[in-house]
This record gives sequence, C-alpha cells and structure tokens, in this order.
Amino acid sequence: MNKRRTGFTLIEMIIVLALTVIILGIMGSIFTTGNKIFSDSDVKSTLQIGAQTVQEKISNIAMQANEVESADIVNGEVKNLMIKSYVEEDDGSVGERYWTITIKNSSNYKKDGKTLSIIESKDSDGSNIENDQEEIVKNIKSFTINYGGDISKANSIEFSIVLSKNQGTSTVDYPINFVTEFRNRGLES
Repeated sequence: MNKRRTGFTLIEMIIVLALTVIILGIMGSIFTTGNKIFSDSDVKSTLQIGAQTVQEKISNIAMQANEVESADIVNGEVKNLMIKSYVEEDDGSVGERYWTITIKNSSNYKKDGKTLSIIESKDSDGSNIENDQEEIVKNIKSFTINYGGDISKANSIEFSIVLSKNQGTSTVDYPINFVTEFRNRGLES
C-alpha cells in the first residue's frame, strides 16, 4: 500500500510567502510612518521651545526700548540689530543700555543653521559690555524684520523668524511672527 504524505505543495508555499511579505510590508510602512511622525513632532516641540525663548527675550528688550540705534540688513536678512533702551540701575537711577541682537553662522556645524545671540552693553559702540554674549537659539533659517519706513523712527517692529532643523530625511520648519511696540519711545534720560 502506498501512503500518501501530507504536506505543502509548492503553490501553497508560494501563497503563504506572498501573504507574509504583504503583511510585513504593510506593518513596516505603518511603523515607518509612525516613527517619522513621532520624530517630526519631537523636533517641532524642540523648535517651539527655542521659539518661545527667542520671542520672550526679544519682546522684553523691545518693550524697554525707545529706538533702534542701528540695523545691518543684507538681502532682507537681519545680521545685527542694536536697540537702545533705558533701564533702572541698582542705585535707582535710569541708565542707557544697548542690546545687540546678532545672527551669525553656527561655528560647530553647518547643519545647525544660524545662531541668534544677544549682547548687553552700556555704550553704543559695544565697548562697555554689561553681559557677555548670550547664545539664545540655534537653527535659525531666516530672520527678517518689518518696521514700515525709517527704522530710526519706528514705533514698533514686526519680527519674522523661521527655525529649521533636519532630522533624518525630513526638514522641520517652525515660523515665529510677533510685533513689539517700543514703550519708551520719546523718553530721554
């Protein structure tokens, strides 16, 4: 007597392998998409924290300001912005302060974009530095301002900043737009 062996035929094996490949392909794309979304949201939240810091620092400086002392703008991009303000000294008197907002290429890596830093000084030439250069945020893609005419007579400035960071194969941009009014416009010490 011939016993017939039970087993898989070649066609059944090909069908099982094809279904396995299809299922693994679908699951792989789901995990890849999910990881990309998590990665992008992580980068976006990091940029959001940096954006909040920039907005708070610049708004605080500009709200104390009475004028823009000088601005170095090249092709629409801000390189240096010096803002004059008056602050209360330790002895109760009012003194002048000059805040220089500087945008420059990051020294470490080109992929970091540009760095925004702020220097506080007592003189307009920056010689009497009150606080050392404080690096506020990296990853600046663009930094522009709108002041509606003559910058030395502006009552307010609209800041437009785009933070950008590369993560893996994607680039995440986070724009910030805010307007600050010079509260001390016309105030002289």
